[in-house]
Amino acid sequence: MYTERYMDTPEQNPEGYENANLLNHVQDLEGKLLMIHGTVDDVVVWQHSLAFIKKAVDEGILLDYFVYPGHPHNVRGKDRVHLMRKVTQYFDENL
Repeated sequence: MYTERYMDTPEQNPEGYENANLLNHVQDLEGKLLMIHGTVDDVVVWQHSLAFIKKAVDEGILLDYFVYPGHPHNVRGKDRVHLMRKVTQYFDENL
């Protein structure tokens, strides 16, 4: 719904959707990438995240993926501390 709010529908804006589709750019990924997804995210569809991972595997691109069970788009509560530690550790190890 967020995409259509700003980009109209794929039928109305096919070029915009084609250019914004990250699956078309997976092969260009350089360096490290950490993807994080909550299992009950109602903003970013989990299938899109999985499609990106599948495309990366198909292209031989390595990335890191971490899931927060039971969390929506924002990880909250005590698990938020874990998320911040995860991101900080990733930066420390890869930047």
